[in-house]
Amino acid sequence: MHPTAAHDPLPFFRKQTIFLTGGTGLVGGCLLFKLAMKLDTGKIYTLVRGSPERATSQLRDIMPNQIDAILATKKVQLVVGDIREHKFGIDPVVLTEIARTVSVIIHSAASISLRTTQKECVENNCLPVLHLTQMSSTFENLSRFVFISTAYANAHLPDGVIEERIYPGGDAEQQLSRIMEAGSLAEGLAGFTHAYTLVKNITEQLLLSRNPNLPILIMRPTCIAPAISQPYPYYSRPGSCPGCGYVQRYMESPDSGVFHVSSFHTTGTNIVDEIPVDITANLILLHIMHGMTGIVHAGAESYVRRTLAQLHQTIINHFPRRPSSRRPEFRYLSDERVPQGRYAGFLKTFGRDWHFSNAASQKFAALEGPLSIALGNHDAEKFLDERARLISADVVRRRSSKAFARL
Repeated sequence: MHPTAAHDPLPFFRKQTIFLTGGTGLVGGCLLFKLAMKLDTGKIYTLVRGSPERATSQLRDIMPNQIDAILATKKVQLVVGDIREHKFGIDPVVLTEIARTVSVIIHSAASISLRTTQKECVENNCLPVLHLTQMSSTFENLSRFVFISTAYANAHLPDGVIEERIYPGGDAEQQLSRIMEAGSLAEGLAGFTHAYTLVKNITEQLLLSRNPNLPILIMRPTCIAPAISQPYPYYSRPGSCPGCGYVQRYMESPDSGVFHVSSFHTTGTNIVDEIPVDITANLILLHIMHGMTGIVHAGAESYVRRTLAQLHQTIINHFPRRPSSRRPEFRYLSDERVPQGRYAGFLKTFGRDWHFSNAASQKFAALEGPLSIALGNHDAEKFLDERARLISADVVRRRSSKAFARL
């Protein structure tokens, strides 16, 4: 389907002024590239920590051949600030201009560490976006407030279909108060996998309940994978792609390979839900353009569904051999008396089998143009197998460098 006037994103984005947080992150960086280079966006205020020079260096690390062209468009203004400060620490004169002109807020900033405490996670991932909604009350032309959440905000639910709606994990106001006062909930993680997923659930509820008149769009990506093509093939960022991190760590230091799964998936047939970052960014921008509010998933239902066993096969295909190494083996057990491998115990979601509905995005499946999510000739199996090969080559290179340094 070729983009008609109603679906062509260029006229829409040329009229928009965007305020983007998290622009030096994986998703934020991809959004910045697309807004500046593919959509001819009117203006993009990008919140950065430290200094513009520091942010430019960070962007150069992940987009070495693109950052100069992005800045050369003169559409990007790097705004120094910090989401943990009052009014994000933005210069008052700059903030006045932002409030006067911004039409779309995209809050992509987050601490995605799975090792933080509940209170740390609230301070990094909940309070800032709630504060931003208060700040946005003075924005004269705001048409959309976008919060990048996670599909695993519902990790307290049993395996099965997850719809694009709120599934409360408790009374969010009470949970927030308890965490801020005591540091954590009395019931621990309340059935969630990590503090990160618990706090995202709390944040989603509070965003909608506290701001009934704000045009909020909550985007829920699943596990972000490297880009198919934009800003360039295999664009990624260390620590931001769970699948990449798992493949790398296993290749560096294999564990037992044991995963706890349901009795239905003892051959590893449960879905490991991944979606390339450029498909994720396109979905975010499409839903902004089409005026969507509420909750939208971005996951394998809009890409290709792959199983845990298929992910493991890519590790087996490219596992870096050493004389003392054994062939990787993976086991999928419903008997939880057998301990899991250390990676399964940490990731937790890889042994589950949620199916995240993409009902809101199905209308875009065949759309062509700069925000297309159609896969065309893209071969997902080859793409993800090549990811494992590249990771394996990097593991071997770093191992060789360490061995050479010891000589």
